[in-house]
Order: sequence, then structure tokens, then C-alpha cells
Amino acid sequence: MTNMQEPQRSTREASLWPDSEARRQVRSRQRRRATRVFPSIIVSATEDRLIVRAEMPGIELEQLELSVSGEVLSIQGVRLTGQSLEGGWYHQRERESGGFSRAVRLPAQVDGDRTEASYQAGVLTVSVPLRQAAKPRQIPIKVREG
Repeated sequence: MTNMQEPQRSTREASLWPDSEARRQVRSRQRRRATRVFPSIIVSATEDRLIVRAEMPGIELEQLELSVSGEVLSIQGVRLTGQSLEGGWYHQRERESGGFSRAVRLPAQVDGDRTEASYQAGVLTVSVPLRQAAKPRQIPIKVREG
């Protein structure tokens, strides 16, 4: 006799395939879905600015808000992925619908007042100038004899 109980089947799909491999696949898919973050973000840098790119296909600009406070860039909005099915069901649906919010801590001190943003082909690009103190500067090395 064992103390471990078999986990309850939490989805219809798991109950249709009673073997344990199908249940593991369903649970794995549920964990991946729970850990998705929207929008996906890439932060890069040049000598004088940070560039933040956020993949946001299908977003209406009227549903999007962008702000910089200190070293935190905030992106929030609403993504609508279409109408619900009447009298039917989805077999697979990987695009979520509804509100979202991301706060990204920027890796340097920035000048938020001069931030610029553009949106093209589903990608939001935010250009945030670095503060003068945050820009890298060359430090000369003095040679000492002795």
C-alpha cells in the first residue's frame, strides 16, 4: 500500500486518455500556459539609450498605456483575440484575451521625460535615453613608476 494518491484529472482531455503519459502531457501544457508572460520583451542598449522591444501583435494602440517612473517601464493594455464561438468549442487556443500589465526594471538610470515609442508590425519599440551619469565613460589609467 502506498501513501501517494493518483492526482485528480483536471481537464476533459486527461479523462479521454486514461494512460499516465497523456495526463503528464496535459499537466505540462497547463504549467507552460500558467508561466507565459505577455508581452515578450527584449531589452538592449546602445551607448546613449536603452531599447525595449515588446512583441504585441493585434493590439489596438487606443488600448495601450506606456509610462516610465524612475527606472521602471510599465506597459499595460487590453488584448482582444476575437469573438467567442457560439455553439462550438476551441480545440486549441494559444492567444489569451483580456487585460495585461508588465513592469520592467531598466538596468540603468534613464531620462524618462525624453522617452520615445513606436509600433510597427506588432512590435512596440521604446527608446529610453540614459542619464548622463549612467553613460559609460573611458577612465584613463596612469602609470606609476617604482
